[in-house]
Amino acid sequence: MSVDRNSVPHPESADADELAGALADTLEAIEWLERFERPYLLARYQASLGELEVRLLGLKVEHRAYRSRVELGQARLRRGEPLSSLALAAIERAVASEVLAWQALEADHTRVLADSQRHPGGRPPLDPARVTRCRSAWRRLARHLHPEIRPDEALAERYWGKVDDAYRDMDADLLDALAPFIEREMTTSPRPFPPGTAVRLRNLVDIRRKRLTRMHSQAPFCWADDLEDPDWIAEKQATLAAEIEAESDALATLVLEFASLSATTVK
Repeated sequence: MSVDRNSVPHPESADADELAGALADTLEAIEWLERFERPYLLARYQASLGELEVRLLGLKVEHRAYRSRVELGQARLRRGEPLSSLALAAIERAVASEVLAWQALEADHTRVLADSQRHPGGRPPLDPARVTRCRSAWRRLARHLHPEIRPDEALAERYWGKVDDAYRDMDADLLDALAPFIEREMTTSPRPFPPGTAVRLRNLVDIRRKRLTRMHSQAPFCWADDLEDPDWIAEKQATLAAEIEAESDALATLVLEFASLSATTVK
């Protein structure tokens, strides 16, 4: 009795299919963190600590600027050079150049704080059943359509954008409607994995899993449990308040010191 070789799964194809499922699961976990957890964790963090951090950074920028003014002024005096109006102008130019990067960092923190106000209450309530349906459908379809799993394939190019948009909107009904339609088309036009796919997918699974592990250990995802703890938030607020007070005192001292140096200006 002859055996139809086409009916027997090739070991590499079976491996590729299993790896496609593993990669789809990992990619969906990354997407969930990036699209839904990141903005809301950042918003919750900023709502509790963002204003204090921006205020502290602003004081540090001013502190850096005045410390540079004082150091440059003292250096000129040690060299026996008078603090003329031209010398003070040169100091201001040097300081402006030096603190430019700090000001850019401050502006970036301010922008992040402003952006976070779009999600003032943290992640809005989502129906758990709808979330489960969407995440499951995304993984189910990603193994057949995701560009990393099925690169440069017409079916993926035709449908993946619709699937991804529905996932972004948490539109479970649309995903449920798309899934059988897409899978029926896949059944009528089988798409075996090309040779070498298992190796490529295994490498991608390894890379994406390492990225997912790193993400869990980095901000803002590492704050997920801490932001549920009022004591952790209160401790961070107290620490920032103490740093702000210390920075303010140090800045005031430098302002007075530079004012004293400036009083010796030679016209």
